[in-house]
Amino acid sequence: MHILIAEDEEYNQMVIQGMIDILYPEVSMEIVNNGVEALEKLKNGSFDLLLSDVDMPQMNGYALVSEIKNMGLKIPMICVTAFAISGDKEKLLMHGFNSYISKPIDMDEMKLVLDPYLLKGEV
Repeated sequence: MHILIAEDEEYNQMVIQGMIDILYPEVSMEIVNNGVEALEKLKNGSFDLLLSDVDMPQMNGYALVSEIKNMGLKIPMICVTAFAISGDKEKLLMHGFNSYISKPIDMDEMKLVLDPYLLKGEV
């Protein structure tokens, strides 16, 4: 399994990467800083899952999901956001995210959200 992480904050990149290393040690990851970089990676690579922030420079998470859909890519997309308040979950799902993980990130929540995508026998 190969995950693409689109997150502009270095601290959050380290937290996400560290938690995935603990929960899914056989999963490989690549990290980009915004949606533009994520699109380039998706065009030129093979990924099984996208974790994306919503609030990023150059291209936010909503625009990224829209572009991915327009490209016809079939990849599960999980939003990792600090904006997960009442009503936001529905907005995220309506825009095309498959699920979300709220910040600050809780390892149990991350496991609960990611297990269905990463524990399919390939990990």
